[in-house]
Amino acid sequence: MPPQTWQCPNCQREFSRKNQRHACSTGNSADVLQGRPLAVVEVYRAIESFMNNLGTLETVARDRYVPFRSRRIFVDLSIMRDAVRVAIHLGRRVDNPAFIKIVDGGKQVTHVVNIASLAELKNTEPLLI
Repeated sequence: MPPQTWQCPNCQREFSRKNQRHACSTGNSADVLQGRPLAVVEVYRAIESFMNNLGTLETVARDRYVPFRSRRIFVDLSIMRDAVRVAIHLGRRVDNPAFIKIVDGGKQVTHVVNIASLAELKNTEPLLI
């Protein structure tokens, strides 16, 4: 039996939990990137392209945060002054020296890495899969 979803009556977006708290608009990544250094924009665009090649995803851009989700958020980005902070949400812990922080939240484990250049992204891209 496929998992049931709930659709917001205002924005028509689907969620895995009934009455899921959310903002009805999905925002625009151009707004998040405005005024950011070229290296940060390049890293963001490369991550966004990689994520979109994984399949059908929803991207929500608000302030400096950009989560990617299929049924749930599995990666979210924080656009910082000099890097993109990537939080990868997994069902298990993965130890890797690239992670600056690992937080076990019970149901999922969040792994955080800062990426400041395309070269750093190339080294950490396998962690996003």
